[in-house]
This record gives sequence, structure tokens and C-alpha cells, in this order.
Amino acid sequence: MTCSGAPKGMVLMLALASSPALAQRGQGNAQFQRYPFDKWATEDAKPQIAWSVRIDPPRLSPHQRLITGLHVTVAPDEIRKQKGNGPILVFARIEDPGGHRYQTGSQTPMARLHRGDRFLQLDYDVSAFVLPGEYVVSLAVCDGATLQHSFIRQRLHVAPIKPDPLPDSWSGLPAVEFLPDIGAPDSWYLPQVRYGIALPLAAEHPLRVELLVNTTPSELGSPASFRRSMELIVPALKVLTGLNSASEATSVGLTILDLNRRVQAYRQPDLRGADLRREWFELRPSFTELSAASIEAKTLAGQRKTLDFFSGEVDSLLGGHGSGGGEHDRAARVLIVLSAPAFFEHQEAPPLPDLPADPGRRVFFISYSPLASVVQADPASAARPLGQRPLYLFTDDIAHLLKPLGARVFRVSRPEEFRKALGAILDEIAKM
Repeated sequence: MTCSGAPKGMVLMLALASSPALAQRGQGNAQFQRYPFDKWATEDAKPQIAWSVRIDPPRLSPHQRLITGLHVTVAPDEIRKQKGNGPILVFARIEDPGGHRYQTGSQTPMARLHRGDRFLQLDYDVSAFVLPGEYVVSLAVCDGATLQHSFIRQRLHVAPIKPDPLPDSWSGLPAVEFLPDIGAPDSWYLPQVRYGIALPLAAEHPLRVELLVNTTPSELGSPASFRRSMELIVPALKVLTGLNSASEATSVGLTILDLNRRVQAYRQPDLRGADLRREWFELRPSFTELSAASIEAKTLAGQRKTLDFFSGEVDSLLGGHGSGGGEHDRAARVLIVLSAPAFFEHQEAPPLPDLPADPGRRVFFISYSPLASVVQADPASAARPLGQRPLYLFTDDIAHLLKPLGARVFRVSRPEEFRKALGAILDEIAKM
């Protein structure tokens, strides 16, 4: 929740004081039980508190889930009119086609909305993952002392993806799942979200899938670039951990590389049975040391062995001479590399991974680039945006390294493009 004062644009960030977002059948959380929200829903009363409401059109998120946003605003002048000393409450409920209720809310003490002789604007924002279908969204705002309130109900249509390259990925997911209000890097991974998408692997033969994720900033020394890339890479990483198979002969491993330091930031050789919500706390340091990453980048910018290190990791994961053998040697090998476009200066030409010929081996590279606004400067007016394009337009160093291995390269910038790439990868694995 955000509170801002109109006169001087003062902004105060407030943490949501909401109960956990759970599916509700009948009565909801404590806030819905204490205040007569259900009674308001049956009335046709005029608004008693002036407010504005916005519901975002559903879109595909980087987590490969459809997402909508609910927004409530109460202006400072309206806050000033409230005579009670109780909190200002916001209620949000979404009802699915089966009549199941999902609800959350917030309470903001009046003292946090009052700064000297000024009052602050109340902004409530909450997002939710939703499945395709028809929903009813109910929102209310209330003065907790006087019970003056406003209530609104709107319908929300969530269209399916057509055609959907991942038609079974949402099987078993709840119709609605409210998202927590948290900061980065947790907002990138969403460890509190209980459910993930499913990416079933249909392979007729023993299969070893390795996920290799690069977390190095594309512009060395730029924390801003790191954040922009990780807003895409970390959700995509979580999506890829949904790869699974009912066959005991199929396994999936995950490696996260820090190419600045030339180390494995994380390694899990078998994701089967791993509690990735709990293991996020092992993954998290890879994405939190932004200042350290900046210092390392400046220190190591002249090193010539970064791509050589990456080549060695590819060699090991694909079962080359550096892998040391193992029980997976008889399985077909699939390597899926995920990275923002990466460019490294003054690199020695790295040797290709030392791999024996294997017509059954598959290598995929998903180059996920943030979008940049395209602006045309008009001499007669201020610069105006013309649209968006990928931030990086050129083939990066990782693609140059992987192409000689026959890698299939997917250059994506939008969740829809990433979804198509995943569908193509699963289709090709199924034919192995």
C-alpha cells in the first residue's frame, strides 16, 4: 500500500497488514469476519467515501501465469473528511466460476495517513494469478471507526491462451492466488506462492536434463541492468524447475553460475523431490549481493577466462571428459541454458567443450533480453516513445559458444515468446 500527499507529492510506503491470501468458502479471514462486508454486498447503497478503482486486464506474467491487478485509491481530501480515529480498511474478494471465494485486505491506521497539517493519499495495490474463466471482483473501502464505506462489484473475464504451446501447464493450480507484497529478490521468485506450473517431460528413453542458468549482469558493474535481467531470468528459472517426468529414468539437475566470480553459485543434481520453496534461501544470496557484484565486475573485467570457465561447465554437464562419468552416462543428454544476453570484453577464444559425438544430444539456449523503449526525438517537440524492442539486438557471447554444438537458440523478450520457446523445447525432447 502507498500513501501520498497531493500538495507536495509526499510518498510513504506502507506494508500490507493483510491476512494470508487463502481460498475462502463462506466466511473469509478475520477482517471479513469482523466487518459487514457480506451485508454491503447485498446493498445498493451510494458510496460514502469517494474513491477510485481500477482492475488490470489479465496478461501473461514472467512466471507463465495469467495475472491481474486490483487498485484502490482514496485522495488526501477524502481522508481528511474521515472523523473517526479508526483504521482505513480495504477489502478485495474474487469469486471464481465455482463460487469459491479468494480474499485479502489491509488496515492502515489513521495516524499513518496524517503528517502534521497534511493528509496522505491511500493507494492499495494487490496482484493475483488467475486461471481462464469468468470471475466476480468485489472491492470495498471502510472507515473502521464510523463504518462509512464504499463498495463495488465488477465482472472479470480471463481469456485462455490460443493456441497454447503449454496446454497442461496449469493443471492442478487454484483458480485465484493472491501475491504477497514483497521486495526483490523475493518478488522475482515468489517463494510464498505454493503452486508452480507443470512441464511434463515425455521421453521414451532414459533422459538426463541439465538446467544451466547464468546470473551475470549483461553490462558489467551495473546493478540496474542486473535487476532488469533478473526480473525475467529468476521467474523463468522457477518455471523451468517445473520440468518433471513420471519415469524414474528421467532426472533434472540445476546449476546457477556466477561468471563474474567464475563459480557455481548453486548446484542441485536432482530436482526430483527437492523442496524449492525451502531451497530458495540457498538460491537467494546469488541475487542479493548487487553491490558486491558491481565491485567484482569492475575488478574482474579484464579477466580473459570467463568464457573458458563457461565452456568447462557445459563440458561437464553434457558428459564430456571433464564430467568424471557417473550413473547418468547412459542417458540421453539435454542441456537448457538460460541467460540474459551476455557480452564479455577481452576474452581469449575458449576451447569448445570436449564432447564425443552424440547425435542424441540436444542443446537449447534461451536468451532472455529485457525490453527497452524506443524513443524518437522530434526537433519540434519533446522525445516521444514509439514502442519497445529487445534491449540487446546482437548475438551474444554465450550463443557464439553454443552454436558449434548445434544449439537451438531462442531469443525472447516477452513471456509469450518464452512460452513458445518452452513448447518447442518440450516437443523436441518428446521426439528423442
